Amino acid sequence: MRRTGRIDSWEEAQARKAERRGLDDEPPTYHHDLSIPQGCRVGGFPSWHSTDPHPMNCEACAAPMVLLLTLDSCEWSGADGSWMPDEERTIAERLRERCPTQLTFGRDGLLNVFFCPADPGHPHQWSLQ
Repeated sequence: MRRTGRIDSWEEAQARKAERRGLDDEPPTYHHDLSIPQGCRVGGFPSWHSTDPHPMNCEACAAPMVLLLTLDSCEWSGADGSWMPDEERTIAERLRERCPTQLTFGRDGLLNVFFCPADPGHPHQWSLQ
């Protein structure tokens, strides 16, 4: 079974469990709750939720570029706030504030900034998602 097939099967099983328990909340999903953290962060892997993934190669040397920084319009928005820091849960529950940074990229998207690992002096590239 391909990886996406396993993920789909897991998500369907989570939905069945939530339905059996009579939960009104959305069950966790791989994309929103497990795969790529939401919010502003350094490093990691880019989210390609608005476009298909495409290679980010350095314009100067053609080396594959690495994610340097992600700036997100919202800090958390998963089904159950799974990426919300524990320190901010009580504040967020009281204020229901998902966007404390008040950043906006595109239509509430995110900005990925990439750098060349072969030579950090090469031009950076970016992607809006």
